Amino acid sequence: MLEIENLRKKYGDTEVLKGISFTAEKGEILGLLGPNGTGKSTTMNIITGFISDFEGSVRLNGTEIIKQPAAFKKNIGYLPELNPLPVNMTVYEFMDFAADLKSVCKKDRKEHIEQILESTGLLHVRKRLIRNLSKGYKQRTGIAQALVGNPELIILDEPTVGLDPKQIADIRILVKSLAADHTVIFSSHILSEVNAICDSVVIMYKGKVLTHAAPNDLVKKLDKHGGMLLCTKDENNQSEQILQQADFVKKYSVVEVSGNIKKYYIKFDDIDFSKKIFFAFADRQIPIIELTPDKFTLEDAFLQYLTAAEQEAV
Repeated sequence: MLEIENLRKKYGDTEVLKGISFTAEKGEILGLLGPNGTGKSTTMNIITGFISDFEGSVRLNGTEIIKQPAAFKKNIGYLPELNPLPVNMTVYEFMDFAADLKSVCKKDRKEHIEQILESTGLLHVRKRLIRNLSKGYKQRTGIAQALVGNPELIILDEPTVGLDPKQIADIRILVKSLAADHTVIFSSHILSEVNAICDSVVIMYKGKVLTHAAPNDLVKKLDKHGGMLLCTKDENNQSEQILQQADFVKKYSVVEVSGNIKKYYIKFDDIDFSKKIFFAFADRQIPIIELTPDKFTLEDAFLQYLTAAEQEAV
């Protein structure tokens, strides 16, 4: 279990982390979100030990990074955003080099490396020079080195950046498989990937944690205030009159008009809204082509939290 408590960091007079706290359980994939300059990279650099001058507490399974830095770092695997790979090494040579750095027992090293290469889909390219790998396989190689030594915590910084859709899908499957044996911190600007991969997300803004919750829970909060998309085939332009007269419609707005096809966004307070709107239009013999709940996304929740934080800061 990773525990971050009241983490603070200054660069000169600028406080980039203002007492952030969150936890990540074993088997959990935690997404770290926030706009550029919000403190995500500083947080990851503290957790990985690159920054040691900070206030607060960082613990992994009870081991405090300040008090036991060597023991703490031994339990961390890290894929940085730029993934600096030695391109003149083969995949296996690089893995062996990483095993040296992590003091993996030589007796068990070959079996350990081959298990990682198999689990990351790299076994068949283990003798290939890294320079000759595709971008997707280079990312896999970066993830593979993070697994050397079987660390408790895996930190992945923008692991899908620059990949094509097929490569992104492959990395998504690989990252999700890591949760079986590790705690994973996943930092990305691609919110659809965070939503698909992560069990929970921490949204940061200007050095603070705005929220820590499951993606679905954040979206459900928006859905409580949601509405419906209504599309009608209205030959006589009666749709707006119906919406104006309906007491169960709180408010509406025109989304699109194309000839006699009209689309509206409707807010309502009545749990029987769908039935009532159907009968209201049926009485006027106006066909309803589409009536669907407005589906919010993690991006909507993310932007809502940032907008609220920006307005509060004014």
